[in-house]
Amino acid sequence: MDKELLLSGLERTGAPHGGREIGMISTFVSEIMLFNPALKLVGDKDPDEIIIRHVLDSAAAYPVFAEETEAGCTIADLGSGAGFPGVVLAILFPDRHFVLVERMQRRSQFLKGVLLRTGLENAEVDECDLRTEKRRFDAVTCRAFHPVYDIAGDAVRILSGDAPLILYKGQHGNVLSELEVLRGEGYSFESRIENLRVPYLDEQRTAAVIRGLKKA
Repeated sequence: MDKELLLSGLERTGAPHGGREIGMISTFVSEIMLFNPALKLVGDKDPDEIIIRHVLDSAAAYPVFAEETEAGCTIADLGSGAGFPGVVLAILFPDRHFVLVERMQRRSQFLKGVLLRTGLENAEVDECDLRTEKRRFDAVTCRAFHPVYDIAGDAVRILSGDAPLILYKGQHGNVLSELEVLRGEGYSFESRIENLRVPYLDEQRTAAVIRGLKKA
């Protein structure tokens, strides 16, 4: 694994990139490489591709989370899967608590192992389906999960007050289409779309920030 790639990539996102972050993320990527053949965690098999397409992709939204969340808050990562973006964000934000919501037992067990191997203390794994999640959160995020209109009902239920829903998305036009469908289904909300710059990746990435989500 190219640690210089990881270091320079994190630096370009504006995220912390000291020895702690590099060490923990390196351990995380090693765990993915070890278990990926059996668990099919990510499609990429090359560690540098995992760094670019998954780690740096997750870290690219660091400025958004720094602005939209605050120290001491609890953030849910829905359908955490291989731990993106939840594990990466938990490493980058040690003053926030992350709940990795994952319904598949094998993947939730993998995530628990990652937390132990990395020594990550500000994260926990909640093995459940989103539809049965009972807690409320100060922010909710997800990446490579369902379209927002598919999870809106559950998001309203688990978001605390005016808490933000921060969605990792691709092309700007596709995000606008999802939000249009969401409004068409009777939801009201305020939103903004941030263009994300993923180092070494020539593909459009965005973050949609939704606040005040409710059914009209």
